[in-house]
Amino acid sequence: MVQHSAPASPEACQELAVLSSVGLPTETVTSWLKARPEVESNFDRDSAAFARFWRMSAELRAKLPAKLTRNKAQAMACGIIFQAERQARERFLASHVETVYRKLTNNYRRFVRAEKLVGDAAALLPGLVPDAELLAQESERLLKDKEGLEVDQGIFLSHVLGHSSASRHLCHAMLLPRPETLERLPYFRKHGAIDLGAAAVLRTGKASIVEMRNPRFLNALDDTTLDALETAVDLAILDAETSVAMLRGGLVEHPKYAGRRLFSAGINLTHLYYGKISYLFYIKHILGFENKIYRGIAQPDLPPDETAGTTTEKPWIAAVDAFAIGGGCQHLLVMDYVLAAADAYMTLPARKEGIIPGAANMRLP
Repeated sequence: MVQHSAPASPEACQELAVLSSVGLPTETVTSWLKARPEVESNFDRDSAAFARFWRMSAELRAKLPAKLTRNKAQAMACGIIFQAERQARERFLASHVETVYRKLTNNYRRFVRAEKLVGDAAALLPGLVPDAELLAQESERLLKDKEGLEVDQGIFLSHVLGHSSASRHLCHAMLLPRPETLERLPYFRKHGAIDLGAAAVLRTGKASIVEMRNPRFLNALDDTTLDALETAVDLAILDAETSVAMLRGGLVEHPKYAGRRLFSAGINLTHLYYGKISYLFYIKHILGFENKIYRGIAQPDLPPDETAGTTTEKPWIAAVDAFAIGGGCQHLLVMDYVLAAADAYMTLPARKEGIIPGAANMRLP
């Protein structure tokens, strides 16, 4: 039998007092506190107990007002519930992450990209990560108004990436060509050019030129550009007719730069403000096209390690027009060569926060 902690400790009594003080039914809160599970060694029993607790937690939070209208006490109550849910996820995954990953990948026989992995995890074990319906509701909120549900995706992926075998398998999955790539590769091989909307690839001599296209937002990156850009990177690397690849920005619409090429303004700050940048954007960005530029494209039957021949690679050149800011500058850290216009500049605002992302710890020195 799964052991539950009763609300008898000082901490539990304090939680009961706070949650009851904002109008949550004392009996419901007491039942919730008693349902808080501890990990056993049995995956099925633990799954049932933890899923029940996460369901009760969600139902309890739903009794509180929306974030915009919560007072200080209600916000504290919501924080207590979220903290208990997340502590439970940490405990569960610390014990069972490999079992979960094996179930999601058919015992490592199936490669599943990160964005699908979290969706499959929501279906496998309700409450472990937010499902599509909850994420759709969250995506309609401004960044400042979000509940922070995607934090749970981060908890899940942090445990996957912290597990030796699962992490290598997931990174391998993210280095494989996208399914869209394999559909479009015959067309590109025949015509030497393809327009993917937010990105394009053009064969010029022995070079495959990838062009980033988000003209309204100075070629910034967001959830509408990543899939096309990664597909373009795949095609450039897999093109047998070329021996080098180049990344550059396309023409933009902004009046100040109209008719000019810009490399990239980094993350789309307008989309970020309006809550349209997902947590998975960052995962797909780093483990997807940037990692492929750095390490090459993997083969399903060969782990992508440092041994020559396990990935398909090309030297990459970045052609920087005007500026490369933030995430745009981050691209440069995985390039083999950077060719910048005389008036171009590069900057990483995140350095002021003490971080330099984008494989910087490997490449920047």
